Amino acid sequence: MRTSKLRRLALAGLLGIGMCAQAKAQFWGGDEHTPSLVIAPSNIQLDVPMPVSSGNLQLMLAQATSGGGLAELKQQAVRNYTQHLHSEFARELYEHLEDEKVPLVESEGVLTLQNALDLKVIKHLSSMKPKGDYDIEQGEVALSGEFRYTLSNRGGTPLREQRIDISELDIQEKYLVRTYHDGRATEDTTEEAIKDALSELAEALLQTMEDNLEADQLREMASL
Repeated sequence: MRTSKLRRLALAGLLGIGMCAQAKAQFWGGDEHTPSLVIAPSNIQLDVPMPVSSGNLQLMLAQATSGGGLAELKQQAVRNYTQHLHSEFARELYEHLEDEKVPLVESEGVLTLQNALDLKVIKHLSSMKPKGDYDIEQGEVALSGEFRYTLSNRGGTPLREQRIDISELDIQEKYLVRTYHDGRATEDTTEEAIKDALSELAEALLQTMEDNLEADQLREMASL
């Protein structure tokens, strides 16, 4: 029960979901001198590629003809990937704050964490060739963009700030698309590769932040 309440609270801060939850330090069982923390809703701007394989393109064109435009299909993909990234980042952040026994509150915290992410998923094609009764496409997805976060006090004064170049994290995942000549369903691991890359990104971002999110560092900031 305790873990469930904490997870919902962390997710609420990152996803901007309004919820009524008791926000007291004893949820975390932490040191009473550790400053409380508000997590502002994340600002995530995400761009993803349209599928380029012939099988997927034909499917998308068919869906567009039946009433769903290509732009709407892409926006749906963006929403799905954004939700995945929100959830993964919330989980990483929640687990770290729980380990540090940081009191997490919805408002009026001693400190506030704000973060923003401008992210682009890039699809690199390495080969496309016929093989037996199907065509095979292989490549990788990579991530680029910028992540920014700020820890500030009640007055809004920034106490810690950091900008991270996503491309320097060198996150890449391989994908494969197999399109059959006889009309069988296309096998495509692109979505899985993108989600794996986003999960890896969430973990990497938390690693860049965790030194500033340790309890002793937060106590030091609160004393400034």
